[in-house]
Amino acid sequence: MKSKRLILLCLLCLGLNGCAKVLPLNYTNYEGIDAATLYVLNSQGNVGTIYLASYVYNNKDSCYDMSDRYELDSNFFKAKGSVITAKIKPGVFYSVSQIRNDGGFIENTDSSVIPEAGKFYYVSSGSRAVQVPDSFRPDASDSPDEVVKVYENNKVTYWNVKKICSRPFWKIG
Repeated sequence: MKSKRLILLCLLCLGLNGCAKVLPLNYTNYEGIDAATLYVLNSQGNVGTIYLASYVYNNKDSCYDMSDRYELDSNFFKAKGSVITAKIKPGVFYSVSQIRNDGGFIENTDSSVIPEAGKFYYVSSGSRAVQVPDSFRPDASDSPDEVVKVYENNKVTYWNVKKICSRPFWKIG
């Protein structure tokens, strides 16, 4: 009986250790003096999770491999609406992903950005990132389409999120 418990305990520990690479971490702001600022809209009524992930280019497979994934916010019930602020490292290939549950279907959106030092960026689910002035103070009630329209001509460097490498979950990390 004790050997069965020991085997079960070992399998449980092994399973949890494997999941640790797949489950997202809570984000900690980048503290360098060259930090860029990212504003992410969590729209009112949103049910789902917002992630910030970083990627590196894989020359062998000609795609982008995820190096880290962080949970910025998660809503089991409808969100009241908020803007998440994150300090991020410049020059990194970032993707803001949102998994939304709209009742009958689940939608996954990705927005890419390669931030520049000291710049400010705004992202809302499904829209591209736009560079905003440092005086810009986003509010959850702002129309994301209007913000994108006003700042769409500001220079932003993107990467192709459609070229994210497909990997089985046991090969992540």
